[in-house]
Formats: sequence, C-alpha cells, structure tokens
Amino acid sequence: MDIIECLDGIRTAVSEFQFFNETPGDYWGSLCTNDLSVHSMWAAAKVYCTSNEISGGEKLLGEYCVEYGFELTPYSTILPDLTDEYINSMEVVSFSDINETKIWNNSILLSKDFQHMAVMTTWIFNYEYILHDRYGWAVYGFWGGILLIGMLNKLFTHLYNSRRTRITIDIEGNSPSRNSLPSGSGILSPLKSAHHWVRANLVIPSSFGTRQKQLLYYFSIPTRLEGLVIFACYALNIILCSASYYVFWPNLYYTLAEQRWRYISDRCGIISYANIPWLWLFSGRNNIFLWATGWSFSTFNRFHRHVARIATVQGIIHSIGWSALETGYLSEMWKEKYWYMGGIGCITMSLLLVFSSVFLRHKSYEAFLIIHIVLSLLTIVALYYHTHLVFDSYTPYLWPPMALWAIDRIVRIVRQVYCNLHIKLWGSITGTRTTAYYSTKTNAIRLEVIPGSQILKPKPGQHYYLYQPLRWRGWENHPFTLASWTEVEDRKVKSIDPPTTNVNLLMDSLTKEITTSPTTTPLDGSSDNVSHSSSDKHIASSAGSYKLTFYIRPFDGWTRNFRDECMTSTTGAIHPRIFIEGPYGEHYPLHNYENIIFVVGGTGISGALPYIQDHLTRSCNAPPGIKTALTTRTRNITLVWAAKEPGILHDIASRELRPVLGREDVHASFYTTSPKESPSTIVNTALDTRENPGQNALEIIHGRPIVGAVIAAAIDQVQAAGSIGGRIAVLCCGPATMAADARTAVHRALRGGKREVDYFEEVFSW
Repeated sequence: MDIIECLDGIRTAVSEFQFFNETPGDYWGSLCTNDLSVHSMWAAAKVYCTSNEISGGEKLLGEYCVEYGFELTPYSTILPDLTDEYINSMEVVSFSDINETKIWNNSILLSKDFQHMAVMTTWIFNYEYILHDRYGWAVYGFWGGILLIGMLNKLFTHLYNSRRTRITIDIEGNSPSRNSLPSGSGILSPLKSAHHWVRANLVIPSSFGTRQKQLLYYFSIPTRLEGLVIFACYALNIILCSASYYVFWPNLYYTLAEQRWRYISDRCGIISYANIPWLWLFSGRNNIFLWATGWSFSTFNRFHRHVARIATVQGIIHSIGWSALETGYLSEMWKEKYWYMGGIGCITMSLLLVFSSVFLRHKSYEAFLIIHIVLSLLTIVALYYHTHLVFDSYTPYLWPPMALWAIDRIVRIVRQVYCNLHIKLWGSITGTRTTAYYSTKTNAIRLEVIPGSQILKPKPGQHYYLYQPLRWRGWENHPFTLASWTEVEDRKVKSIDPPTTNVNLLMDSLTKEITTSPTTTPLDGSSDNVSHSSSDKHIASSAGSYKLTFYIRPFDGWTRNFRDECMTSTTGAIHPRIFIEGPYGEHYPLHNYENIIFVVGGTGISGALPYIQDHLTRSCNAPPGIKTALTTRTRNITLVWAAKEPGILHDIASRELRPVLGREDVHASFYTTSPKESPSTIVNTALDTRENPGQNALEIIHGRPIVGAVIAAAIDQVQAAGSIGGRIAVLCCGPATMAADARTAVHRALRGGKREVDYFEEVFSW
C-alpha cells in the first residue's frame, strides 16, 4: 500500500460530511480551506497515520488543491491545536453517521473502523486500476509470445533448410550425396520426434473434422494449432475480464452491485483498447510479422477477426456497465461529449462485426471493403474523443493503430512505385505495359504484365495486387498469384499483337474428343498460335526486364468487368492500364525436398507453375565437375491438375508446362470436371514435338481426381524406397474441398507413422 493511501482515505471520508460555512458542491474548497474540515482531517491523520504517510499525503493533496484554485491549510499550521485533550474531546463518527442533510458545527474524529474502511475504499479503487493496466499489458505479452514462437520457428526452419540447400555433388555430377543430410539419429532424434508429433497433431490437422478451408455456418475452421491459439486468446481475455475484483461493504464509493459494474466495465474497456493495436496489426498486408514468422495472410486475418470479436464484446460490456451505473442520469450523460463519442465507438465496432460477415464479403467484397474502412476510421476517431477528454492515459492505445494504418498505406504506395515506374537518368519515365485476353474455352483471363521496374525479381510463391487506376473505382485492388515469368533478353521485349482471328475459334483447334480408342490431333505449341499472331515485333526496352503472367478466373465484380472489357475487343485482346503492387507472399523451399506433389485446381495452377519453372532452372544450372553447388534436391515431381474447362489444360500445357512434360522427373495427370464431357471421354492431344521431340500425348481424364488416394500412393511409393526415398513436399493450390482432401491425406500419413512429409497450402479462404 502506498504512503499516500492513509491520508487519501481520510480526506475521502471527511468529505462525506457537511460542515458549517461550507459552500454546497464546493468539494475542494471545503476540503482544503474549511477550518472544521481541515481540523477533522489532520486530527485523524495524527491518530492513524505515520509521519511519512502524513508528509506524502499532504504533498499530493496540496497539488490537488492548487490544481483546483485553492491552497491547502498545512498540517504544521493545525498541529499545535491537535493536543491530546482536543482530540479526546472530538466527536467520534462512523459510517452510519453519514447524512447528506446534516450540517456539522464542530470538528469530528473518524472511528478506527471507519478510517480503515475509508482507506480500503480508496486503495482498492486505485489498485483495481493498476490491475486493469497490468491485465491490458498481458494481452501484449500473450501475442508477443505467440509471435516470438513463430519467429523462432521460422529461424530454426531457415537454418535447417540452409544446411540442406548446400548439397554435395560427386565429380561426375551424380545425384546429391546423402552424407550432407542432417542426421536423423543421436541427439537430434528426440527433437525430430517431438517436431513430428507437433506437426501430425497440431500443425497439419483441422481443429475438428476435415473442413479446414471450408465454411461451417459462415465461419471458417482454423487448423488445430491456430484453433489452440484462438482458444487461448478467448480464454485469456475471459479470465482477465473476470478475475481479481475486490468488492466489500461498507464502501464510500459504491454499493456492492455498483462496484462490480464499475470494475468489470473499466476492465473490459481497457482490455478492449489493449486489443485494438493487435486488431490493426493483423489486418495489414504489410504486417512485418508476415515475413518474420512465415505465417500466411489468412492466418493473421483469422486472428484479426477473432480479436475484433473479443474487443467488440468487451466494448459492449463496458457500455452496458456504465449505462447501469448512470441509470438515473442517462439523459444528462448523453449530453457529454466523451459519453456520446464512446457510444458512437461502440456502435461502429458492432456494425463492423455485422458488415464483416462472410456473406457480404462473398457477395460484394468492394461494398464490404468501403464500409469496413469508413467504420474503422469512425471507430478510432470516436474512441479518441471518448478517452482524450476524460481518461487521456488510455489514448496511447490508439496511436499504434493510426501509425500502422499510415505505414501500411505508405508502403503500398512505395511498392506501387517500385513495381511500375522506372526513372532514367535523363528524366524519362517508363511505366508498366500490359496485355490481357479472354477465351471462353479456358474461361480465364491471361494477363501479361511488363513492369516498369527493371529491378523487380519474380520468385515462386509471390502474389501481386492489381489496380486499374483509370476506372472510377481506381482504388479497387485484388490479389493474384504470379503464374510465370519470362526474362527479357538484351532489354528487348516482345510486343504481343492480338490475333486476327477470334481467340475462341483458334482454341477449337486445340481439342479433339475421342471415344473408345484415342487418336491424336496436332496441337501447335506456339503460344502465338493460341492467342497471338505469329509475328513478333521488338520495341525499345522502355519496359522492365521480366514479363509476368497471371491467370484470372472471372467471377463477379472487378473480374467480371475485366472479362467483359476483353470480350468487347474484336481481336480478343486489350491493353488496359494496370498497376501492380508487390511482391507479397512466402517462398517455400521446395527445392530442398526430393519429392514434390502438386495438387491444383483450375487457375490454382498459378501456385505450382513458378516452382516447376524454378525446378527447371535449378536443374539446368547445376554446374558439372564441382564439389558443391546451390541447386536442387528434387528428383521427382508429381502434378495433379483438375479444371472444369479442358481448354485451360491445353493452353497452359502448350505454354508454361511444355518444357517439363517430356522430362523423366515430372509426372503429370490432367482432369476435367466439365459436365459437357462424356464420362467415357478422354481428351488426347499430341503436343507439337518440333522443339521437344519424344513428348507423350496429353491425356485428360474426365472426373475429379481422388486427391487423398493420389497423395497416399505417392507417399507410400517414396517411403517404400527407405532412406533413399527422401523428403516429400505436398503443395495444394485450389478449391477449399481439394485443400481439405490434401490436408487430410497428409495428416493420415503423418498419423500413420510416415515421416519427412511436409504440407504447404496456397488457398484463398474467407
């Protein structure tokens, strides 16, 4: 207990009595200067307080008096009057003597029990605020600890993969030596066993069932580890808002019910404020912890939504509690600015929850985004005025969200400038060039972007946000995975001329259906024959040194309008003004795995193509005749790709996949789920072999792949080879059902004792 508490409790108790010559309502004037009040206060102080408590309390009380325009009558001035005879003659009062209508014409002495109760009243009230602040910091400690674990895991994973990256190659350039692999025995065995258990039981499986990316009653299901973190967050906030309330009676401030309302309301309000910075941090696409932990944006977005729900419920409880405390004065309270601004903040936070429903996000994402931004800004402004006017010590909780929002927007602009502009020494500025075309056969938009930047380095795992700034809603931006890139040689770029014939007619030549016995139909592998003219023109390299390719599936909103723009062109191709913002995303070290299984659906092939392209580059660039090299461990790639339209399978097979389909280390299976195809139909088209002789025909199987069986069979085949089989990476990029099947298959393999199997996912979720 602080030394000021003794006198603080006494002055609080004395202020409950009305003395002669006291102006009604003049709290500090009576307490600081009224002779009867001052004698009563200092008499109790002499009897019940130590000299240190008197001096400490007098200093604080004197500051209060000066703040309100009065000068405290000092203890030293009254002390000569406080003789034992004088104190013994004073009337002793207790809690039951408090009477708002009685005027006292003499000084009074607090009873011992009354003085103790008064000190407890002020001390417990102040101590509760100390607990409120400490428990608010506990929220920071919780999320700080979670992020620290994530960063340490990222560091250890990076160090482990770094050891595997530098592999030993014999002088003839044969396969990597197993001697360089980290040992699975010895001191590391317990750690590896623990790591395997954590992955098999916490990291890979869904919280319950197999619906990890699928919606359950409009709620997404997290992984088991994410679910534990979310559960711990809820549990912590419930405990922090429920524990350590000290209520007693008699009490100078509140009744028992009012004490509970006050303490619970204040605790919930303060912890709600403490949650707000994390709420903003987890929502930003430029959140530094995306990089520091390696966690996906979906993971942080899931944390963001749950923290928002917690903070909003706490804000509602805070509002209800204070409304109960001020039941008899609500009409007057709503005239106070801090009060109605707090009410506005609570209402906007509640509306944010309502308008953040997955139904609205799915049906009209742009409407959701605008509403979300406007209500978020209103919330911050309202909460600022709510606390700044009365409780300014809690305003600092609001500075981090403002700073995070500003930093995120600034970094977005910096990324856009980095990607789209190249300023030459002589002053000319180069911008981004784009070509887009749509085919009903593929039901996809192929967007080719030549960034203005010449220092942009595309890598696997990247995604970019696309803008059309010249549209009336130019702020709209949507993320798309980088499907492939082509390096521009000698700073010359190929200008894509639109075809003279409609794109859809050209696509008809790609597909021939057969029943019973397959036949082959030539498929011209030239990308120009698919959607370009056969002639290439070269233009001055005013653009970047890479051409980026994106595949966009038209749905509603922006993608539908983009498709309609393409279809209005007589040539099937347009050159829209598009800015890109990026790169974002996590690059998985798949080259450290001997076996890779890609399970993709539709335009989800964009998630696999860059890694396949990276594998091809690393395989071709392995220098012969040296002992060590930074290259790839991958010896076997399995690609399982299902798409509704067979046209997109043909299109990409004749472009990005053409260099790898004839390789012995790549095994691809293609499936079409189009209801227009007969179940007995196999689309079989021979790839053009002029540049790649010996390639097999492209066979497309009707129906959905049994993802679980495919993954299980591949894992069993590798595991059957023993130690030479190597590690397995499974990467899924497709619909939620496909991802759920892939995750379940990996989980079953791990639970079945299979080791060295890792699962990666590039799946959008609401």
